[in-house]
Amino acid sequence: MDQPDVPDEAVRDEEDHDLLTFLESGIRLREEIAQIEEALAQDSTQPPREVLLARLSALRAALARNSKHEESSPGEAGFLNYSPRRAADR
Repeated sequence: MDQPDVPDEAVRDEEDHDLLTFLESGIRLREEIAQIEEALAQDSTQPPREVLLARLSALRAALARNSKHEESSPGEAGFLNYSPRRAADR
């Protein structure tokens, strides 16, 4: 997965508009993935390993979905120009 060339700190310093951008959510997902991987590396029993592995799998899937949306830039045309896909197009 290609990572954006924008440093995480620059994204965090932007004005907060209550909703996360794909870039911001990707940063948070990568941070949480790193925390789970660290907990697994420490061979901790709290929480149980199965719980950590399930969470890690869910986070990685979320990051993959987030990255697809980030690459397609769905908000690039502007929020007010958004029109949802029709049921027939799904």
